[in-house]
Amino acid sequence: MVNCKNCGAPLTLKDSVCPHCGTPNPEAQEHLRKLKKLEKDYASARNEVREEVRKVRSGYSLLVILAILLLANLILVPLHSASYEIAERIIASRMSDEEITARMDELLKKGEFIEFKVFTDKFILSYAKYRDYLTIESLADSYSRILESVNNYYYGTSNYEDPLVRLCQNIGEFKESYGYAQSRELSIEMTGYAEKINDEVNRVLKVYLNFTDEDIAKISDLSSSALLILMNERLGYEK
Repeated sequence: MVNCKNCGAPLTLKDSVCPHCGTPNPEAQEHLRKLKKLEKDYASARNEVREEVRKVRSGYSLLVILAILLLANLILVPLHSASYEIAERIIASRMSDEEITARMDELLKKGEFIEFKVFTDKFILSYAKYRDYLTIESLADSYSRILESVNNYYYGTSNYEDPLVRLCQNIGEFKESYGYAQSRELSIEMTGYAEKINDEVNRVLKVYLNFTDEDIAKISDLSSSALLILMNERLGYEK
């Protein structure tokens, strides 16, 4: 939860503007921007798949691809997740090692760490060749899980567990992965990416959990139960 920059009223990601004074809520607007970007990426991938399908000479392969895409769309029309994944995997299967590396570098330089994680999931990358990239991928994965748990907490999309408990686990896993990354002999560039992801995680903790710099500094020394208690305190729940 965040507060209005103008009047201090509490806001959520559902509030594009403050219901009290009408001041825009930048966090909600950024969330909406990311959703629109995902929809745009899906549309782009869908068009690329259609182009690839036209190149397929085998009538049987053509029918199979179209059937899979049609079925995925019928099942998951609202989110497009299945058909988007199919599209990405078809495109990824045609990429060379040089193209894969170039794309990963492009995403990292832009700071698009979640997109980097999604992209690397399409491949089975050799640890010997992509060791540094896989270290960053592990951090990006933990970061994405933190965002998912925050979303579950604010929107109540999880029916199976307390989202704060899961968020607590995700934060602990990220800090452990970040500590491991710091112990590795990464390149200066990769070390910089790891630090940027850590900065983004810390920002999430400050904005959505009301953590202070002092709270963040001691996370690694807290047990899971102590971290959960701290989270509840910062969110305004009684002990």
